[in-house]
Amino acid sequence: MALSNSQKELLNLIRDVSTEKSQGERKIVNLKREIQQLQSELDSVNLELEEAKHLKECTEQELKGYEVELAMSESSIQALEGRISLIQDEICTVGSDLEALKNEERALRDDFIGKMFDLNAKIRKFQQSVDSATIEAFNSDTISQDVDMVYANTKETEEAKRDLEDKLAQIISETNIEEDKFQSEQILYIQEKKELEDLKHRISLMEAVMKASKELQELTIYPHYNLHFSNWNWNLIFSDVFVSLDLKRTQCK
Repeated sequence: MALSNSQKELLNLIRDVSTEKSQGERKIVNLKREIQQLQSELDSVNLELEEAKHLKECTEQELKGYEVELAMSESSIQALEGRISLIQDEICTVGSDLEALKNEERALRDDFIGKMFDLNAKIRKFQQSVDSATIEAFNSDTISQDVDMVYANTKETEEAKRDLEDKLAQIISETNIEEDKFQSEQILYIQEKKELEDLKHRISLMEAVMKASKELQELTIYPHYNLHFSNWNWNLIFSDVFVSLDLKRTQCK
């Protein structure tokens, strides 16, 4: 009876050991499965981390390029602002010269008109004297002297008229030249101003790109959570910038 109890205890002990062994094997299998799953997740995270590092390196290189281009653009803006200031000064100078020429033209025109009125008055006076005079009232010498004097006055007046006409034509020609020069300066000023505005717009786009680059660098600190969002944000910003630059190049062409 004691032997039978010992056998039962031995069998129970063997059964318990077998059960514990089976449970241990199942735990080992489960742990191996969890290890494989964690290893797979680790590989995925490492891959995302490598992609984030590569993207960060590319971003830093592009950022350096944009910083150089931004510095060059700022220098170009300063040069353009200097040129625009000079053009504005030239426009003011040309405008003053043009106004002076117009004033001189008006003065010459008024003087010319006044002298024409005087000439017409002299001609009318001469015609009246000829009509009212009779041949009997004057001898041939007096008539000849009066005719010579009137002819001399008429010739002198005609010469003065031609001089005034030539001077007036010259003033008009100079005025037209100054107006053409003024228009050219205005066109150049508008072109320079447009170029400056385009350059400022381009710099604002570049600053937006640089800001996005810095944000992307901050996002790469947590690649597992933020990588896909940062890629989307970056690609969206760059697509907008490049579309704007392409449109700008098309307008320039």
